Amino acid sequence: MTVRALTDLAGQQAAARALMRAAFVARLGAVDVTFDFHRGWNGGWRCLAQVGGKAPLDFALLHTDAGALLALPVPFPRGWRTRGVVDSAGVAWTVNDEAVPIPV
Repeated sequence: MTVRALTDLAGQQAAARALMRAAFVARLGAVDVTFDFHRGWNGGWRCLAQVGGKAPLDFALLHTDAGALLALPVPFPRGWRTRGVVDSAGVAWTVNDEAVPIPV
């Protein structure tokens, strides 16, 4: 499976927030998250997501070749690699040693 940058954010914000929130909740339990959407250097959308007073985590917003939305942290936290993060279709993704997204 492959992924590509999400270049049209229209109507995708709520789904992207839900994916990022779910990634934090799976690891930290119930948390309040703030979101700051912005364009990346490649024209794709990204989001800084912050829990409490911790440093924000930068997520690249992507589409899989199956059409699912994926919010992938960049850089991918080492502690998250085994379980990965789940896309909108329920597929878990991680990155390999070259930082290429792959299904878990």
